[in-house]
Amino acid sequence: MDLISIIVPIYNAEKVIKRCIESISRQSYEMLEIILVDDGSTDQSLEICEDMSEKDSRIKIIHQNNGGVSRARNTGLKKATGQYIMMVDSDDYLYERAVELMLREIKKNKADLAICGFERGMDEAFPFSIDLSLKSSVIDNREALNRIYKNDYCALQYVAPWAKLYARRLFDNIIYPEGKIFEDIYITHHILYKCGRIAVLPQRMVYYSFCDNSLMNKPFHLGKLDYLEALEERIYFFKDCGFDELEDVAYDEYLHSLIWEYSRTRDILHDKNAMNKISDCFKKIYKVGHASKRYPQETVWYLKTFAINPEIIVLYWKINSVFEKIWRKKNEN
Repeated sequence: MDLISIIVPIYNAEKVIKRCIESISRQSYEMLEIILVDDGSTDQSLEICEDMSEKDSRIKIIHQNNGGVSRARNTGLKKATGQYIMMVDSDDYLYERAVELMLREIKKNKADLAICGFERGMDEAFPFSIDLSLKSSVIDNREALNRIYKNDYCALQYVAPWAKLYARRLFDNIIYPEGKIFEDIYITHHILYKCGRIAVLPQRMVYYSFCDNSLMNKPFHLGKLDYLEALEERIYFFKDCGFDELEDVAYDEYLHSLIWEYSRTRDILHDKNAMNKISDCFKKIYKVGHASKRYPQETVWYLKTFAINPEIIVLYWKINSVFEKIWRKKNEN
């Protein structure tokens, strides 16, 4: 049997880590190496992990000073000895046959990667309802990369490190960028590109916990602009791969995100330096005469105006908002 290494980065997860580990320990596929990377927790997370390791000899605990989730994932990858890798976040949990079914599809289809669906919510105990009659599909790397831009669900499904079973070789020469919040946006397209065949399971076998105190739910701050750098890198990556359509989509996504983050840094942070930096990034990459295909409201004049002076667009938003309110009032009467 193939050994599968499951890596769990942990930081101050005492309320949820037991549930997560239990969902891994009770997997129907038993040839597991469970690597728990405690990233300098200051609560009882480490003690809970140690207690659970006494009940399951497959559990290996690594304790390190706090360095962030990327560093924790990289540490886990260095210690992993399995032929396959799975990532599980400490506040998430798995359907009891998730590993077995994903490995089966990899073997059956000679795939490099298996991707399953996920449920999202805040339930403490979610009762998975899995329809095993649903058939899996096989796609290539280009289709997987296209699905990143299909909708919000697919964006998370195909980019997030979890809900996937990876052939170990996919992580050769790949490391998560340390110190970044959106570490997955930086590397997942590189991993997907390395795949020849990808098995996609329609079953939703991972529960993605959306907690109030999660990193993504914390108030907006400059660190959350990390992903802009990753989105820009994607453009050049797709260009180098010769994926012209994806390059265009990535370009639209990057311009749109710059406009969106300009408004947030302006109205939430009131940070002129950040606003100027975003504006400079836009001017550097903006192609004169470009109109967005992904966001039809961002026409040639709209993007050109933003490149000249973003505040003109801000004024446009305000005027448009006033007219929309007047129009709604008129229709209500």
